[in-house]
Amino acid sequence: MQRFLALVLAFAVFAAAMPASAQVAPRTSQKQKMDEAKPHLDKAVELYDENDFANALIEFKRAYEIAGDWRFLFNVAQAAYQVSNYALALDSFTKYLSEGGAQVDRKRRTFVEGEITKLKGRVAQVRITVNLPNADVAVDDEKVGVSPLPSAITVSAGRRKITATVAGKPVAVKSLEIAGGDSTQVSLEIESEDVKQPPPPPPLVETRRRIPWAFWGVTAGLAVVWGATGVVALIFSSDAQTKINTYGVTKGDITGAQDAARTFALVSDIALGCTVVAAGVATIMTILAKPEPVEKAHPVARFVVSPLGAGVYGSF
Repeated sequence: MQRFLALVLAFAVFAAAMPASAQVAPRTSQKQKMDEAKPHLDKAVELYDENDFANALIEFKRAYEIAGDWRFLFNVAQAAYQVSNYALALDSFTKYLSEGGAQVDRKRRTFVEGEITKLKGRVAQVRITVNLPNADVAVDDEKVGVSPLPSAITVSAGRRKITATVAGKPVAVKSLEIAGGDSTQVSLEIESEDVKQPPPPPPLVETRRRIPWAFWGVTAGLAVVWGATGVVALIFSSDAQTKINTYGVTKGDITGAQDAARTFALVSDIALGCTVVAAGVATIMTILAKPEPVEKAHPVARFVVSPLGAGVYGSF
């Protein structure tokens, strides 16, 4: 294929410099275009020989855009083929035959037609629809038209990214894997309205749980009873022990002190059990209490004078 490239380049470059006796004299403007395209063509050949096909393709395309010479399309197709841009290679070869017409010799036409047949198995047809008109449609970030597209787009097989862009709106993007010979449709949806900012969050409201003071009050009262009866039980137990070790104390006095100690110890144990139960109930009620908004009171200040001094009291 590189041999064909060299032949096409030599013909395209030197054809513009041929004398009028050998060809129809080109218009001055066309000759200027060829002169302007030549540096890009030379650079493209250099890059192609260095196997830098991606940049060679850019230079070949630029040379064709400037000169508009159908012969350059052969080189564009070859470079596109090397970078697996089969859709561009197919399009360039097709235009080469179409624009060249009878000027393409039979051997070259046979070769290109064979390449076209092979490339048709490596491309797919994608019909792209967009919900908004006048959107820029691109395949792999290269613009292919403006919506609505009149027909399906030829794309290379593989993973393709398709986008639709309208100024001031989010870009619609879809990625899909396409096999050679596929025919598929892609619909892109661009938001028809400007993106609205989300509403501000509701203001924060200070809340707190309502503490069941009654349950905690009962718990505290039972704890006091438990502590008091326990102390009294210890006192009577100590008194009974003292009487046992004292000479002349009657048995009845000792028995009375021991009975009193046992009675208060029993009451203390009962009070302890009730305290534990009450504390458990109060804890559960506190956990289950629903948070309620705190009503902030207005600042209130009061100046108070007493025999012990003066001060300011209130809520702020």
